[in-house]
Amino acid sequence: MQDLSTRAVLGRAALIGLVTGIIPTAIIWADLQEELYGTALLSAMFLLAIILGTVGAQMAGLPRWGMAGLVGGSATWLLIGALAVLVPVPASELFGPLPALVAPIYVVGGVVGFALSAWSFMSPLRWWAVALAVVVPFGSWGAAQYKPQILAWFEVRSFERSGVPLIAPAIQGYRLVHVDLNAAGQRESEPSTWLEYWRDATPNRGFSEIQVTVWPAPAGNPRDSCLAVTEDYGVPLRCKSLPGDRWVRTGAGSSWVTVFARSGDALVMLNGSSIAEADLVAALSTFRPISAYELAMVT
Repeated sequence: MQDLSTRAVLGRAALIGLVTGIIPTAIIWADLQEELYGTALLSAMFLLAIILGTVGAQMAGLPRWGMAGLVGGSATWLLIGALAVLVPVPASELFGPLPALVAPIYVVGGVVGFALSAWSFMSPLRWWAVALAVVVPFGSWGAAQYKPQILAWFEVRSFERSGVPLIAPAIQGYRLVHVDLNAAGQRESEPSTWLEYWRDATPNRGFSEIQVTVWPAPAGNPRDSCLAVTEDYGVPLRCKSLPGDRWVRTGAGSSWVTVFARSGDALVMLNGSSIAEADLVAALSTFRPISAYELAMVT
């Protein structure tokens, strides 16, 4: 066991870390698919990583395999945690399927963590073991301090690369409270941004909200969009045309009014509650360019 070269030790340890690093990827994938994520599951998987690391170290004939497996499994998990913070899971709108991004990141944590641990036990001083035990946890904590900024960067990139025109109305008396980026999928052939505006209630008037959806121009035209009712409102709906290729949809006995129109190279929809039709139509003229950063800060 002790006669292995440095290259052989690092190679075998990297292979063990490769196997161990796949586990967190499976955990997160299961979380997104079945919502299994939790403290108990994380603890069980952490223990499993140590067990697999120890068994793997023994089978690979690593020097001091018992300690190498324990420290290697722990270091692997801690490094993966740091990488998960530094490179958080972004929205699928930007990067597509989750495993394509997460698997390489977590595998790097496994390979590097276990290789460094095995290397540390080749030295009588074992200073790498001390460094891993001190630096890695503090590195994870330090990385966590920048998580909001990193997540914000991903949000900005998502809006920039979405293909949706970056515009939004500036509706007097209303404030933008929420923004969602919706990817193209089975229900929608084109991506879109969804913006929600609120006007707070006062002693003289009630609460009101306006929902705005922005699509790229190829998503359709105002007339067809108005007539293509995809939800059951429980009331008769009708569409009427206005000058400038604008269409208004209303329902008998409903307080909601929906307006469809074009704004530059975008198809837009404004859906208002407790707001006059004329005011909703007038809001069309308030559409202005908005930066991806401004949209991301609202989400």
